[in-house]
Order: sequence, then C-alpha cells, then structure tokens
Amino acid sequence: MSRRRVDDRAVGIGCALLMVAVFAGFNIVSRLGSETSMTAWDLGFLRFTVGGLIMLPIFVRKGLAGLSFGHAALIALLGGLGFALSAYAGFTLAPASHGGVLLHGTLPLFTFLVGLCFGYSIRRRAVPGLLLILLGSALMVYDTVGAPNPVQIAGDAWFLLAALFWSTCGILISRAGLHSTAAAPIVVVLSACVYVPSYLLLGDLDELMSADPRDLATQAGFQGVIVGAFSIFIYARAVESLGPNGTAIFSATIPGVTSLAAIPLLGERPGDLGWWGIAVVTVGMLATFLVRFVGRQ
Repeated sequence: MSRRRVDDRAVGIGCALLMVAVFAGFNIVSRLGSETSMTAWDLGFLRFTVGGLIMLPIFVRKGLAGLSFGHAALIALLGGLGFALSAYAGFTLAPASHGGVLLHGTLPLFTFLVGLCFGYSIRRRAVPGLLLILLGSALMVYDTVGAPNPVQIAGDAWFLLAALFWSTCGILISRAGLHSTAAAPIVVVLSACVYVPSYLLLGDLDELMSADPRDLATQAGFQGVIVGAFSIFIYARAVESLGPNGTAIFSATIPGVTSLAAIPLLGERPGDLGWWGIAVVTVGMLATFLVRFVGRQ
C-alpha cells in the first residue's frame, strides 16, 4: 500500500472520529435545546441559516461539482432537509437516549442494507462484527426504550427515518465520487434555499429572537457551525477515504459516547443492559474495522 494511500486513510479515520464526537454532541445539545423556549423548527432555522452562510462562498466557487441539479438536490434532500427535520422531529417526541441508539446506532445496518440495493457486497468475514453491532444496538434499545408510549414510538420512527436518509446520502456521495469540499456546500446551501424562506414565511422569527441569548448563541454555534456546516464536511471526507461502509462502522460508537457524555452533562445513566450494549457494539465495530482495513481482502 502506498504512503499516500495510508495517509489518506489516516485522514479519513481522523474525520470519522471527529464525526463521532460531533454527532454525540448533537444528541446532547439538541436535548438541551428541547428544554429551552426554542422549537425544532427554530433549531433547523439556525442550522441552515448559519451553515448556509458559511458554505455559500464555497458553493459559489464550486457549484454542483459536475452533478445534475436533480442529483445534487436528492443528496441535499436526504443529507440536509430529510435528516435534520426527521431528527429534530424525533427529539421533540422521544428522549435523547432514543436518538443515540436509533438515530446513530442503526447507521451501519442501514448503510449495509442500502448498499446492497446499489450493488455493494458484504464480506463474509465482516458478518460476525455486524451481528455484534446489531446485538449491541438491540441491547441498548431494550435498555433505553423499555415500554414507550405512542408518542415515543412516533419519535423513534422519525429517528429511524433520519438514519435511513443519512445512510442513503452517504452511498450517493460515494457513488458520485463527490469530494468532501463540494458535497458539504451542496447539502447545506441547497437545503438552506428551501428551509430558510419556508421558516420566514411560516415560522415565528420574533419568538426565536426573544430566546435567552446564551441558549441562542449555544444552539446557533453548535447547530449552525458545527453540525450545519462542519459535520457534513467531515462526514463526506470520511466517506471519501473509508467508503460509506467503513464510515458507518464508526457511527456504531456514537450511542456509547452519547451515554458516557450524558452522565456528567445531563445526569443520565444507562442501565446494566445499556452498558453491555455499549461494550458489544464497540467490539463489533472494532472487529468489522479490522477485517475491512487490516485483514487480507
């Protein structure tokens, strides 16, 4: 393997680890945002307005990167509007712990299933690791979901839909050979072109501006800068180096990282099965990663 290829994979792994930190933070900060006067629509507005302004100069310079408008719009619909609106809808109906498990923990499974529809194959040596990821996710679901009410079931469904959207977006970015510096502005700016006018027409900007300045600054900084712009870039960069399957494997650690971070930040602790689920998912992720990148293909 060439030195250049090794360096590229190292950058991809670094971006995937950053992605884990950002999306775990997304669960925590979104949970905190739900406890303020801001609504899910408000969080979406901050995400796409701030992120769109940051990415606009890059989008103007790079445009659609050779994609047809329809292809670019589909990627933006899935990875931008579809993912964000589904995730925020889930957070308004179900606890953040559900999001950690169902929104992020199922990404590897959805990515492999969607990949099969696009002609990707699964190496047999990777199956045990994938089964461990599935088992660990099931343990965490059983521990955190318990016996949900109908409202929580609807929130869980939104989380699963968001995971499907994000996984499909990753597959499409990979198949298009889209560079990360082009994928991020396409997703964010095209989403902003739809979301921002809709919010200004139907939302309550005055109510948003009356929110606590500290809450507003926190959500604008995290949802707009880190999640709205930065997360798309690092995710696309990880997919560029590791592929959608390799990147999705890292996402299996997000429920565990979220649970650990929630202990000091939210005062939430997983039960015994939750800890077992975290351990099993981590082992499954490592097993699949070693087969994918270290073992002979």
